[in-house]
Amino acid sequence: MVSVIENINVNNSEDDSDAPVEVTTKTSKTKTRKKKTVKRRVKYTLATEEDNELNEKHVDEESALTHLVFGDDDDYLEELTSAAGKDKPIKTKKPTTDSKRAAWVDSEEVTEEIVREPNFNQMVPRKRRKITTGEYETKLKFEYERVMGRPSWAEKLLNKNPDADDSDEELFRRTGNYLTKSTVLRAGTIDCLRCADFKHDVAHSKMLRSVEFHPTARILLTAGRSQYLNLFQVDGKKNERIQSLFFDKFSIDTTRFTKDGNQVIVTGDRNFFKVFDMIEGKIMQIPMMRGFEERLGKFEVSPDGSLIVFMNRNGQLHFVSAKSKELIDTTQISGNINSITFRHDSELMFASGDEGIVTVFDVRRRAAIHRFIDDGSYSTTSMCVSSNQQYFVTGQKSGIVNVYSYDDVMKNGEPKPIKYLKNLTTSIQNVKLNASSELLAINSYHLSRAVRLVHMPTLTVYENFPEFHDKKIQIVNGLDFSPNSGFLTLGNNNGKVLLYRLKHFSTY
Repeated sequence: MVSVIENINVNNSEDDSDAPVEVTTKTSKTKTRKKKTVKRRVKYTLATEEDNELNEKHVDEESALTHLVFGDDDDYLEELTSAAGKDKPIKTKKPTTDSKRAAWVDSEEVTEEIVREPNFNQMVPRKRRKITTGEYETKLKFEYERVMGRPSWAEKLLNKNPDADDSDEELFRRTGNYLTKSTVLRAGTIDCLRCADFKHDVAHSKMLRSVEFHPTARILLTAGRSQYLNLFQVDGKKNERIQSLFFDKFSIDTTRFTKDGNQVIVTGDRNFFKVFDMIEGKIMQIPMMRGFEERLGKFEVSPDGSLIVFMNRNGQLHFVSAKSKELIDTTQISGNINSITFRHDSELMFASGDEGIVTVFDVRRRAAIHRFIDDGSYSTTSMCVSSNQQYFVTGQKSGIVNVYSYDDVMKNGEPKPIKYLKNLTTSIQNVKLNASSELLAINSYHLSRAVRLVHMPTLTVYENFPEFHDKKIQIVNGLDFSPNSGFLTLGNNNGKVLLYRLKHFSTY
């Protein structure tokens, strides 16, 4: 054990305030008998009055800083503001009488909530009192400016002349979308919404042969092997059935609206066809001619609404007046006929059959004026022409869809497609272009979910249609676009009718 005793004699003099002081230290040890005296000279510097003042000033600054950061007084915000004002004055924008009022008041922002005040020094735990959200925001703002400095954009806002016109003010006085919707249909994925299915009864749950939108009204027509013709209202929510007609002993094969939408032409497994007058609400039976025994199957109505053209398997085309319902003329081509289509102006008609040859007819003269070979086809099953006369599309029995340039097929006997679509592997039943020629729908009735949508400007297939989890599609037997492409409908082999909303197109 060592005990230390210090005796310090200090002689202060005004002349020599920095003189060293001699200190004598005596130590004693219990284990030794001898006592030793050790003298050490320690040099101290005595503080003067000026040093004391500096020391007190330093202590005051340190306590002020501690109080600034960790203080608990109620006047905390006032001290923050005053302390910040000593280092860097904060410019505040004074409200003027000419300043404009806010466009609206958010009730959520007006309500003051009680929160815990922030603790910026986690090393020094302290009690956190409750403050309002406005005080909390002020604390965070001050601490950020103290550490990081004030951002340049904030300086510009504070220095901005309040009388200057704000070009963006009117823009932000309302809510909504500021980006205008693109007028060009994008490729890759299509933005579509699955709507409610059209309601049907068990008696109608048979293969659908025809689905078609009304040319002017929001009405959908469906018909098939159930011998029922149904009219539905198209609203995307309920899709209620408006009317249901039963055709006794008449298995419906094809139905089409007339151009004005007042009548529906219906064919089945008979040598006559029927007309449903939607205005008068009655069904009329129209015989072809005396001695005519052929079964009437597929037909098409010309875009101008003047002609109805029936086709049969032996290569005959029957031209019937849409107004009088009388047979006008009959012509024949080699081979069986699988599909016919019209140009948008109704001046030309295209017919194709099992030989893979497409024949072009002058509708007025009802005479063939041109022929060309569908590349790689031994049987062309479906065709369509774009409304802008840019594309000519054919579907083949092999599952391949050829996309041609319209000018090329009209000039050459063996045109080459600009695109081969090989996404389906079974016989193509329908190829259908929408009104703007931007979208192509194709389907095959031999496999489940065998339906695709094609982006025509890039000639690429949409990867998200049909959706993988959409199991209700099953085998598609009919499809159609609404007049302005706002909706797409699919009819399957179980009598169900599916509706999709194509969001890119704004109207029905």
